[in-house]
Amino acid sequence: MEYYELYKKLKTVFDTQRDTELPELGIRILHNSFFSEGAKYYLPGSPHLFCQEHNLSFPSQLNDAQDDLHWADYDVDCNIHFQYHIIQPLGTPKAEGVIIVFHGLNEKKWDKYLPWAYGLATQTGKAVMLFPIAFHMSRAPERWSSRQEMYIIAQKRMNEFPDNSETSYVNAATSTRLDAFPQRLFWSGLQTYNDIVQLITDLKAGLLPTIAPTATVDLFGYSIGSFLSVILMMANPKDYFTNSKLFCFCGGMTIDRMFPISKYIMDGRAAITMQKTFAELLSTNFKNDDRLRHYQDSNLHFGEGWFKRCCATTITRKNVNSAFCSWRSKSKL
Repeated sequence: MEYYELYKKLKTVFDTQRDTELPELGIRILHNSFFSEGAKYYLPGSPHLFCQEHNLSFPSQLNDAQDDLHWADYDVDCNIHFQYHIIQPLGTPKAEGVIIVFHGLNEKKWDKYLPWAYGLATQTGKAVMLFPIAFHMSRAPERWSSRQEMYIIAQKRMNEFPDNSETSYVNAATSTRLDAFPQRLFWSGLQTYNDIVQLITDLKAGLLPTIAPTATVDLFGYSIGSFLSVILMMANPKDYFTNSKLFCFCGGMTIDRMFPISKYIMDGRAAITMQKTFAELLSTNFKNDDRLRHYQDSNLHFGEGWFKRCCATTITRKNVNSAFCSWRSKSKL
């Protein structure tokens, strides 16, 4: 079967309302519900911002995260209750290995990843999980993909910022959110980080019916998904990734080396604001953001602190390079 035919076939049968078996392709597609337990502790707008490990409460940050979308992060229910998807070879009732696939920035559909997942599943015999990053895919409200509504937002950004570039209805939601409060990149990433820890904990407890509790777990990251994957590997929460392998595709660089300006990702103003904000936060040790400073203190939060080390190459080269060397043989970038 030609690649386009495979793509069209998988896109057609990918129905999140029901599981599907495809004997002609030798796979089944499953859809599992997920509840993000940590959302209330991390997302701006939550009245429960709280560090359980150190018994610390923080203000809701609702005013800090105001934007033209008028929707507090914690109020986006589809980001807390959502589905992830499994492509698994037929004939393996319980998979002995799992590959978790992370997508790119500002993506709303899994279509292009379905042939990738099919290839990984059939060539490795492992189950492939398509897990959405916070506020992406089905975790983003449908209105953020509405051409009519987002065109109005894009036009407003063009009028307010005449020197802006690559403004479009496609990137309007992400651009607006990150321009208003760039720290969202960390908080949504931290939510996803903890979602993955929660997912693997469930897996090891035998709560995933088609995955063996002893299954190996590997990571496949694309674009910003590579950034998340690298942090997971270096942080190695609960030693879940000690024996894991990582493949980074079109990603893996630090924030200061990223170039996300595109009509499909984010506009120029949002990208510059994001990179400038994190550069300033790094240079001042996060003095103007108490909550972020707490989570970026590696002595308090070893795992979460890896985000800081992946922000700027010039500041963190030594720490990141030493960590890379420790698992270089298990990764391909």
